[in-house]
Amino acid sequence: MGFEPKMVLAGNVDGLIGHRARRHRWRGWLALAALLALLPLSVWGYGSMERVRSLFRFGRGETLPPAALDVFSRMSLTAQGRLVAAPDFFLRTPEGQNHSLSQHKGRVVLLNFWATWCPPCVREMPAMERLYAEYKERGLDIVAVSLDQGKLDEVRAFTEKLKLTFPIVLDPAHDVKGTYQVRALPTTYVVDREGRIAAWGMGAREWDGPPARALVEHLLGGKDGNRSGPAAAPLGRRG
Repeated sequence: MGFEPKMVLAGNVDGLIGHRARRHRWRGWLALAALLALLPLSVWGYGSMERVRSLFRFGRGETLPPAALDVFSRMSLTAQGRLVAAPDFFLRTPEGQNHSLSQHKGRVVLLNFWATWCPPCVREMPAMERLYAEYKERGLDIVAVSLDQGKLDEVRAFTEKLKLTFPIVLDPAHDVKGTYQVRALPTTYVVDREGRIAAWGMGAREWDGPPARALVEHLLGGKDGNRSGPAAAPLGRRG
């Protein structure tokens, strides 16, 4: 058989087409492999965001008025655009008694996450005690969630040294910390009379200064807290 230019040219074209097809197939497989590799990371990221969003999923909650936003901003607190129910919890006090957030419904609550090894927490606790002493009869409660692990005696010594009278509860397993997505200490959530998160913030604050008093006055609305519910008993006085 003699040389046939047309047959050689056709063979070359077929080979080129086959090579390109194989190259496209490899690119497709590589893209699919990369997508599958990124899928777990994407799912993890989405799940993390959903866990954060789940705590602050508002639905049709009540919107805060501008005046309230200003009161919170003066305390460097992040006000919620819409009020959402604060997740309830059941923890034990250092004395071994059960304590829940829901038992404070009808009163304003500062839900504070802290630890004995946290210097900013130690600095702000005396100011929180002074604020509590001033407003507890009108409807303010403070619930301090200790994140200390295996340091019950240190927690007791700490509260006795500072003469803290508001409720201290223990979260050594960090279950409630996880529920509230606490990322730094101290972290404080402001819960209104209806048991809804109104604002939150990370870091220590001057809780006995004029902005803090204005915040509490706003949340109390000038009402006598005893008509909405009794103050939580100080440590050592609960039955």
